[in-house]
Amino acid sequence: MTGTTTRTDTIRLWPARAYRDTFAPDAPAPVEGAELPPGWHGLYFLPDLGLDALRPDGTPARDGVVPGIDLPRRLFAGEEMTFHRPIRYGDTLDLTVSLDRMEDKHGRSGRLVFVTIAKTFGPVGDPAVTVRQHDVFLGPADPARPARPQPGPDGHAWEQPLDLGPIHLFRYSALTYNSHLIHYNDPWAREVEGQPGLLVHGPLTSMLLLDFAVRRSGAAPRRRTRCARSRPSTSAPRCGSPGGPSPAGRGCGSWTSRAACSSARTSGSAVDGGRRTNRPARTRPAKTGLTASSGGRCG
Repeated sequence: MTGTTTRTDTIRLWPARAYRDTFAPDAPAPVEGAELPPGWHGLYFLPDLGLDALRPDGTPARDGVVPGIDLPRRLFAGEEMTFHRPIRYGDTLDLTVSLDRMEDKHGRSGRLVFVTIAKTFGPVGDPAVTVRQHDVFLGPADPARPARPQPGPDGHAWEQPLDLGPIHLFRYSALTYNSHLIHYNDPWAREVEGQPGLLVHGPLTSMLLLDFAVRRSGAAPRRRTRCARSRPSTSAPRCGSPGGPSPAGRGCGSWTSRAACSSARTSGSAVDGGRRTNRPARTRPAKTGLTASSGGRCG
């Protein structure tokens, strides 16, 4: 069954405080009435599914939105976030979720099903944030054929150490009520999913990159970001988050990278005031945009 679901939540201080204490200690402390940082809406509106509504890998099987799909693996493939107006601590909002698109395809590894899920935070006619989330369903993995290394972009003006380990992944899973085994069960990640280790959550990668790009550029996001992942990302020590101004001088970029690792690739934008648009790193940057790209093993 597919359909539309609605949940209501209040933007409380504690989830943001817990995220900040773990991942963003330099971010302003949450205060009632202040603006929620961009992307942090993902800490709220947690799923309320029982164990009988989960797939063997811990992902939702029956959530009232995505129909049952007879493939064993489900991965986050990316998202586009559009910021219409600020969300503030203390606000009470509705989240409306619906299935936007579903495509059945065949690739080198066999059958894949891509789904796009539409999310509206706030009234449909006057949303605060809208999101289009992309997930992919895949067949069984071959542990003997792990993901191949893929380097990130060359050259950067900024860099920040980014160490993500099992404790970080456990905390984010707990904060977001995410029971996907691939984030906290190492034998499952290696032996069933064919990964070299635990995977970093895709939405966490988006949040970390957006935090980094906005902090280093001094740009306040006003419109849109896009995260597109070409490969899953595993937790790893000594991971880096480099970045720098775009060649045209009209934006900047950040990505995650670690030598000799397969990569996720994320692109996004956060403008320095005014309108914000979104372009992948290899295309011409938006006039007022700040682009965030990721490639690397850690996010």
